[in-house]
Amino acid sequence: MKMLVGLTGKTGSGKTSAAKVFEACGAFVADCDKIAHEVICEETVKEKILDEFSEVVFDTDGNANRKKLGEIVFSDKEKLAALNNIMHGAIIEKSLFLCENSGKDICIIDGSELEASGVHKKCAHVIVITADEDVRLNRIMLRDKIDRESALRRIRAQKDFGSDAIFINNNGDSEFLKKEITDLYNRFMGEINDLN
Repeated sequence: MKMLVGLTGKTGSGKTSAAKVFEACGAFVADCDKIAHEVICEETVKEKILDEFSEVVFDTDGNANRKKLGEIVFSDKEKLAALNNIMHGAIIEKSLFLCENSGKDICIIDGSELEASGVHKKCAHVIVITADEDVRLNRIMLRDKIDRESALRRIRAQKDFGSDAIFINNNGDSEFLKKEITDLYNRFMGEINDLN
């Protein structure tokens, strides 16, 4: 039996670090951000984006200018909703395909928009990585090399999560996060074994 687990968290929470621990434990991780990089260049997706935005978001080689696209959508909620509407279906379809064909018992769908896309309904569990806003701000500025105001816009563009999830607070200690994720992996493997 294969178990699908959603992994989410607001930008700067440490979701990627949690995904790496799951991977080290033996889970397959479908990284929705990486998958977005791939599907945004698929012809059908690209056409929809060009209809909604403009050619400015693609360079002359047809590659997405993610920085420009980010500047547009993180300062305009309607544009962000339009982009999400175009991207979510393609990302989820590819994520589920990769999980199904991974050969792993536990498959993690790692994405910040699990609830908005509806994929959380397909997951046995959803894990939400959290961190205080000031911790997240510092992480985002360092990671993306952007100023405080740009980082704040990204934080404010994301919605809060529902309460029906497993919450892990990640304010700093990497060993704590590693132990929490490892314990969850072992718990999920136990649940799979109980059902077999």
